[in-house]
Amino acid sequence: MNWYKKYNIAIAIWAGLGLISVKANCQSISTDSLLSKALSSDQLLPVLINSAQKFSPEVRRIKASIDLASSSLKIEKNAIYNSLSFLSSYHYGTNYSAVSAVSDVSRPNNFTTTQTGFYNVGVGLQLPLTQIINRKHLIKSGESQIEMALAEKGNSDLYIKQEVIRLYQELKLSQRLMFISSSNKQSAQVNYKMIEKDFLQNQVNVEQVARVLDIFNKSKIEYETYLNRFQTSLMQLDAYTGISLSTLLKQIK
Repeated sequence: MNWYKKYNIAIAIWAGLGLISVKANCQSISTDSLLSKALSSDQLLPVLINSAQKFSPEVRRIKASIDLASSSLKIEKNAIYNSLSFLSSYHYGTNYSAVSAVSDVSRPNNFTTTQTGFYNVGVGLQLPLTQIINRKHLIKSGESQIEMALAEKGNSDLYIKQEVIRLYQELKLSQRLMFISSSNKQSAQVNYKMIEKDFLQNQVNVEQVARVLDIFNKSKIEYETYLNRFQTSLMQLDAYTGISLSTLLKQIK
């Protein structure tokens, strides 16, 4: 058996063991690791979506526009009261009255004076015709603005939900690939140690060692790549939802 077949068999054996190790590792992690357990059951996904929708500056802006439209509608409905006015006045003065004196023929008319006060109270209404015609349209316009803002909020909530799902799925995929690449790296490392011993015993040449070393180096690069992708997905999800995944994991202990 030449060295190439020997290390191909070794790689195949370690690859098989690596897959078994990955499966066993995943089973262990799904049991013991809170992160793997949470990702496998997707129990954190609704919490992350809800947190992202509350944290989003765009959603907060739309909520503010809904409040503004609601306040404007109330103002339009109450605008009619601007035409109503409460009027009151008070007058005080001397009141003259003429009284006929029947008993005194020489003074047919007697004038008497009394101090009296007068109160005037009322309600005035001055409502232009254009205001009556436009009031219905102004109220309808305010209601339409509220409906538009609500529709915009629904669209924004849907977009945020889709983005959280996308980032969440990327996190799950990168975690699985990281586990597989870690197993491949361990297998390549064992193969390199084996051929290194054979090289010291002059059983293989430098070119053969270089090939196995190249496989080992590529496996390390692959692992670092998937590790970086996993870390990036994790940080992106934390930044987008406004809540740390590690904080959520502590809450489900």
